Amino acid sequence: MKNLLKKLGTTLFILLIYMLGSSIPIPLAQTSQEFRQVLMDSPIGIMSFMSGGNLQHLSLFMIGLTPLMIAMMFVQLLTMMRLFYFDTLSTQQMMKIQQWCSLLFAVIQSLAITLGMHITTNSFKSIMVILMLTAGSMFVIWLGNMNMSFGIGGTITLIMFNIISGSTPNLIRAIKSLGQQPGGILWIGGTILTSFLILIFWIAFNRAYYPIKMINTMMSSKDKPLILPIGLNNGAMMTYMIGMSILMLPTLLVNRFGTRSFLVNPYFNVIVSGLLAFILFYFFTFVQFDPKQQAKTMLRSNNYILGIRPGEPTRKYLRQKLIMVSFPGALLNAIQLSFGLLGNQVLGGFAGLAIVPMNIIMIVMFMQGIKDQLLMLIFPLKYEQLLKEESL
Repeated sequence: MKNLLKKLGTTLFILLIYMLGSSIPIPLAQTSQEFRQVLMDSPIGIMSFMSGGNLQHLSLFMIGLTPLMIAMMFVQLLTMMRLFYFDTLSTQQMMKIQQWCSLLFAVIQSLAITLGMHITTNSFKSIMVILMLTAGSMFVIWLGNMNMSFGIGGTITLIMFNIISGSTPNLIRAIKSLGQQPGGILWIGGTILTSFLILIFWIAFNRAYYPIKMINTMMSSKDKPLILPIGLNNGAMMTYMIGMSILMLPTLLVNRFGTRSFLVNPYFNVIVSGLLAFILFYFFTFVQFDPKQQAKTMLRSNNYILGIRPGEPTRKYLRQKLIMVSFPGALLNAIQLSFGLLGNQVLGGFAGLAIVPMNIIMIVMFMQGIKDQLLMLIFPLKYEQLLKEESL
């Protein structure tokens, strides 16, 4: 319990620093017409919430964890494709490369915000603002790493706090507007009930899996088959976090194409976002459940799927099942993300309600990881015993 209180205190202190940094305006910068136009015509504000940033305000921490999210995607992609011998690097080497990539992407995004949105008036101010935005983003990444080492939840806690604190004002305004409509109480009650049903659905869907039955060569004919679970929603969390980070970069540069360009059209951006979310869902699903690695593990453990030969046939079978099982999750998350980003155009003054389902999904997934860590801190002896039993 003492360790739990210590980690909880560290996390609260880190959140306090994060909150203070998010409220510090950037010196030498000013809100330009281009900045207002991008916020009005694009869902970039919502995108930034999902990656620990807040582009609705010119603050020191406005970029947040976005560079880290993109760097993680970049490193994982190179590792999966086995380019530049990334798959042979140690964990420490990959972390160093990820840190340098985070710095590079922080500079790129700072350049995009400063120059693309014209928030400064001369070159000297632009250089200073770029340096401050880059330093602010790297400091947020450092806070996330410190929370991972000494607190609870790591970077997930920062993102979840940012989602709740950033979305709450818009949600309150939407509920007030809803209450002023005829039958406002019924509308509010229906909204709460719908949100509760969505919460139940995503909790169940996040826990659902497709069971692959395995047989071990050391088992007797009376033993029950082993289960290899394939989660239906494996790739969702990283899809939202990293997908939003990637989508922000082209959105920040749309002013270079002119206001009449199709690239500025919010409906075009939403379609692209949905397609990217669908693809990224499968990508991160394969990252978390690699059929090739699973087939190797089964072969070494003397496990096999009934009717399927070990080795390459098992890999192909798992790959086929993974594609099939992940399709509902990829489709649902792509639709949900698109609807959340299109809220301003669809719901108008009630746009704050559009992101409620998306926030519910994120919080459900984040709380699952935080819950496991809290249980380990509350019942350390129980988890130590389980780990010893698994190692035997």
